[in-house]
Amino acid sequence: MKDLWFFLKLFKPHSGWLAAGAFLSLLTAFASIALLTLSGWFISSSAIAGLVAVDGNALVFNFMLPAAQIRALAISRTLGRYGERVVTHEATFRVLAGIRSWFFQQLVPLAPGRLPAMRSGDLLSRMTADIDALDALYLRLVAPAVVAAIGVTAVIVFLAFYSPLISLTTGIMLVIASVVLPWVFNRLGREGAEEIVVLAANFRIRQIDMMQGLADLIANQAYGRFSGFLEQFSNLMINTQRRNNRLSAISSAFTLLLSQIALLMALVLAAVSFKDGLLSGSDFALVVFCVIAAFELVMPLPQAMQMLAKTQKAASRIRQVADMPPTIKLGTATDCGFCQPFPPGEGWGEGGQRPTKALPASYDLQLNDVSFRYPDQQNFVLKNISLTIPQGSKIAIVGANGSGKTTLLHLLMRYYDPGQGSILLAGHNLKQFDVDELMTCFGVLSQRSQLFAASIKENLLIAKADSSTTELDTAIKAAGLENFIGYLPEGLDTWVGESGLKVSGGEARRIALARLYLKNAPVLILDEPTEGLDVETERDLFTALADFARDKTVIMVTHREAGLGLVDIVYGMERGVLRRL
Repeated sequence: MKDLWFFLKLFKPHSGWLAAGAFLSLLTAFASIALLTLSGWFISSSAIAGLVAVDGNALVFNFMLPAAQIRALAISRTLGRYGERVVTHEATFRVLAGIRSWFFQQLVPLAPGRLPAMRSGDLLSRMTADIDALDALYLRLVAPAVVAAIGVTAVIVFLAFYSPLISLTTGIMLVIASVVLPWVFNRLGREGAEEIVVLAANFRIRQIDMMQGLADLIANQAYGRFSGFLEQFSNLMINTQRRNNRLSAISSAFTLLLSQIALLMALVLAAVSFKDGLLSGSDFALVVFCVIAAFELVMPLPQAMQMLAKTQKAASRIRQVADMPPTIKLGTATDCGFCQPFPPGEGWGEGGQRPTKALPASYDLQLNDVSFRYPDQQNFVLKNISLTIPQGSKIAIVGANGSGKTTLLHLLMRYYDPGQGSILLAGHNLKQFDVDELMTCFGVLSQRSQLFAASIKENLLIAKADSSTTELDTAIKAAGLENFIGYLPEGLDTWVGESGLKVSGGEARRIALARLYLKNAPVLILDEPTEGLDVETERDLFTALADFARDKTVIMVTHREAGLGLVDIVYGMERGVLRRL
């Protein structure tokens, strides 16, 4: 329950909406119970009054007042039900929006090192389906439980005025239906509810993997085999859901059985009270109809509690990611003389120190005996690397895939901290700088530069949101995009599609290059910048880079000879060891 309690605390900013929704739910429930109760009393009282009048003894009966009350209750129930739906769902959407914002804030420090290790389908499932599952926390658990607790108490007190014995027996049945049955079906349905969350997540992972690799699957005639795996998962999910639905049906049946037992007992006890003169005929009907209506309060609870485990599992999966430690640690007072403490949740770490040292005027980089290995690996990826990169120098690091080239770039940009040794910027340890400010020093161009499902202009403005028209035009011209954009009917407003699907690989790389120009960082990180491009596009790209990088530091990683004319010094990387060629 600690995971659910954690998210309940995130509901606090929307407590007004949540309280209003619960109040309207309670008002609607009371209106529904009162409507049925008063209708029973009114019909029976009218019948009794009519029978007495036939005998010649006139009975005074105010017909208009209860009729007006019934109309008012019917209208109140209708309006209350509508208002309850609007307010509770508005409250839920606000809460889920807040949780999504919180979750994305937790993902930011994990993006450099942790998130790439996760499967995209699994992360997507946690961000969407698992967060959506938290809507049950308020709609199906908190609000119904509050309404049931207050409503059952009110019904028991109300019935006690007419018959304490009926009040006691009905109260026992209501408590069994609202406490015992939900507890039992929560235990019975826990395994299935948790299983459906895991199965649904695995199903989405495989579904996304298939969509991302559909072309390769078809080309290798493997689509049928993979779709068969997906169908097996689908069937397993259906069977699990069928078991859960069977439990839901049984819980509803037991609740209905309890309501009928309570009704039968109320009828017997009311008949005895009527015979003894303790209840009038109209009060007899009032009590019986009140008992019938009271079970509307507890009807949703067993099914909701059965699926409580699903909500708990979803909450646990979200927190598994949100509580992951980032791959870098903020500096502390011991290793950073320029740090200030900050509250938990406002920086990268818990109760750590936020570096506040200003960025230097020069950008000399230095690695001193740097060694590094990933947390889940035994062997070092980088071994005792010492390297000096003065500002304005241009170097290339060549080597086979897996030799450690990209890892070295990640250390320079502080995606990770070295296990041994230190990395300095203008003589200061990278740990002394704020991570966000440090990233302003680096402009990155790689084979995986991300294009978002937006227009060309919006993709460019990621680098500099306040870019002027002149700056955009200059970057576009420098990147060789002028003719391409000129041919497009919508120009800069052309939609590039998901991951740049609607533009060619070469044009996508040019858009990324134009974004690099707009950022205009002093240090350029080039990670296989022309991988997958044709020779002509590759030559044009390096020509554009040569002009742009004339007064900048260039650090290029590649396993190809193309583009080495851009640099002054070439290093070779082999099994984590760096040497000058």
